[in-house]
Amino acid sequence: MAYSSKSYFPSQAVSDAEKLSYDYGLKVAKAIESEWFSNDNGGNYNSRYKNNYNDFHSLRLYARGEQSIQKYKDELSINGDLSYLNLDWTPVPIIPKFVDILVNGMTQRMYDVKAYSQSPNGVEKRTNYMESLLSDMKLKEFDKLTAEKFGINTRETEGDLPETTEELQVHMQLKYKQAIELAEEQAITTLFEGNNYDLIQKRFYYDLAVLGIGAVKTDFNTSEGVTIKYVDPANLVYSHTDSPYFDDIYYVGEVK
Repeated sequence: MAYSSKSYFPSQAVSDAEKLSYDYGLKVAKAIESEWFSNDNGGNYNSRYKNNYNDFHSLRLYARGEQSIQKYKDELSINGDLSYLNLDWTPVPIIPKFVDILVNGMTQRMYDVKAYSQSPNGVEKRTNYMESLLSDMKLKEFDKLTAEKFGINTRETEGDLPETTEELQVHMQLKYKQAIELAEEQAITTLFEGNNYDLIQKRFYYDLAVLGIGAVKTDFNTSEGVTIKYVDPANLVYSHTDSPYFDDIYYVGEVK
């Protein structure tokens, strides 16, 4: 459904100090209100927010097989008379089955969290370890001889050595982990589990399959720490975007 609105956002070419002011924030808020919640002057169209809400509600009804059957009755009736028909008007639940297949297929594409240190200190540690492995690979026979003849361990690393440079690359990707990387992976995994992210993720995929858009937000407060929450796309407001990833939006918000 079409909608019409006039919104005037304040200039973004002002100083940061002005952007932090109450008046500037109020202008942005009023522009967002005008863009999403105002009807046009003629009153012929609903607001953009109301149109989105109604469209998403209709799509969800179809996805559950609960859509209105009135339009089917209008097609088959003669001047509104259905007395000549004896039909079961219950919608056949075909779409819900395909929606479930699609959502379950996306949900089963599980990924493991992998953390890699990008700090200069972490990169230096990784480089030094790799150079030590290369040195042990090149001096493998010498290290073996000194261990047998003199009982001296001259290796710089422990464990099995890669045989080729390809195995070395695989070893660095799969087996080498710094303590900070392991701690980061464990922290993220614990955060997901504490917020029941598997359930949130399934709702997100359902919205993605049915509505074509899904949303999740992260929040932080002193009592709960970091939280992950589901956002109903019907309650989402955002600026115009040309990207399917919403990486060029000016603002985004959730209606409470």
